[in-house]
Amino acid sequence: MAERTWANRLLAPSLSDLFFLFITAWMFLVSPLGWQRLLLDADTALHLRIGEYILSTGSVPRQDLFAFSKPGETWYAFEWLSETVFASVFNLAGFKGIALLAGMLIALFITVLLKYSVWKGANGLIALVLTLLTATATSIHFHARPHLFTLLLLSAAIWVMEYNRREGGWLIWSLVPLTILWANLHGGFFIFFALLGLRAAGCAAEAWFWPQFRRARRQEAIQLIGVGAACALASLVNPYGIHLHTHILETLNSSWIKDNVSEFKSPEFRSEEMFDFMMLLFAGLASVASLVRRRSLVEPLWILFLAYCSLVSVRHATIFAVVAAPIIAVELSEWWAKVAAGRSKASILGMLDEIAGKLTAQLPGTSLFIPVVIAGLALIPGLHWPTAFPDGGVPVKMIEPHLDLLASGHLFTSDQIADYLIYRNYPRQKVFLDSRHNYYGDKIGNAYIAINNGGPKWRSLLDEYGITVVLVDADSPLAALLPIAGGWRVIQGDDKFVLFEREKKG
Repeated sequence: MAERTWANRLLAPSLSDLFFLFITAWMFLVSPLGWQRLLLDADTALHLRIGEYILSTGSVPRQDLFAFSKPGETWYAFEWLSETVFASVFNLAGFKGIALLAGMLIALFITVLLKYSVWKGANGLIALVLTLLTATATSIHFHARPHLFTLLLLSAAIWVMEYNRREGGWLIWSLVPLTILWANLHGGFFIFFALLGLRAAGCAAEAWFWPQFRRARRQEAIQLIGVGAACALASLVNPYGIHLHTHILETLNSSWIKDNVSEFKSPEFRSEEMFDFMMLLFAGLASVASLVRRRSLVEPLWILFLAYCSLVSVRHATIFAVVAAPIIAVELSEWWAKVAAGRSKASILGMLDEIAGKLTAQLPGTSLFIPVVIAGLALIPGLHWPTAFPDGGVPVKMIEPHLDLLASGHLFTSDQIADYLIYRNYPRQKVFLDSRHNYYGDKIGNAYIAINNGGPKWRSLLDEYGITVVLVDADSPLAALLPIAGGWRVIQGDDKFVLFEREKKG
């Protein structure tokens, strides 16, 4: 009988397994952009090229490969494992493989978040609504890039930490091998250390303020300190050792990046995604007082810390949503239980409460359904898979007939176009600046802004760096200045981009 029950659970999908299919369909099968949305950020192209280099040479790069403005200096490919995975998948299945991998990472992360919310104690209806809200809020970063691994691993890590408080055991030590994997996939493993440290501090504070929890919370704090130390050592298991950590810290503390890269700026609440984040932010902050009253300090520390981070840098908005959504779902479920208590089943609240109860009972569980869906997506023909990078943010069609010209001299262009050209035209293509902003530093970054915006020294900077080819937005100040200044001719242009070549003297 036990074997049959186990088999039934393995073969029969739960509602959260079906939710995985729903998220996939909603995000990629019925959306107007479909799978193409995952390739709209040309950073994907740069990651592919770095991965191809690692596969072809059998080593990770330690010096720059792509820039003529700062050639051959020390550089760390701190997302090397993700890039190798992307390149391997690309070699196997092309752009379809990249889109499928990224899409499945997104769907898995959202599904894990739903499962965790219900396991944590949220009723099914509220967990479902909060998870969908989180899916929209985090969709600003739904691109085929290494940070998708952080979204999935972070969801798993906070679940493991919460499981440790409830059940104990040795599962908490699984965070050590997870850290090794994470540190080689994406620099987002730093946020895990921040949350782990705050959890240890919160446990210690709970032990201090509430004597009835003292022994258990003190033991948990000591254990977390030990786990944190082991994870810190584990994070050194990467090709660059401690240099990886100093490199990431330098990136996070770069004033130029904070001032000029959109992901590091404060959020602008002008889109549906940001309004959804705003709702989560308000709900999370409103939950703090209730959590403290129930003698919980860990989750308020998480919420307050990540709320600050997300208001300073929009890239942390997705992290806030991942961590806060299950907490908010549980708090709303507690409120809902009080409101719905004693209500007639014939009332609207009673009927919604009954639906919530059924969802709560049917959402938990994991079966073979999800891997079957992934295999089906991989094998079913059609589905409008991408076959190339989309033309739009990068002028792919304009670039193709001019690959020789673009590689013939020193090119000035945007970081996104440079990323694509590194992928498309390597090894002969060298660029002035690409999306590795942490590598180039303030001097080249400021020179890029001055040239593109037609600053006072724009012409002398073009001469200083020997720029002979320019490909820029048609509405940029530089595109307007070059024809007036003379010495440049238009090779091709349209309403979005213009390609210039410096005229040869004599």
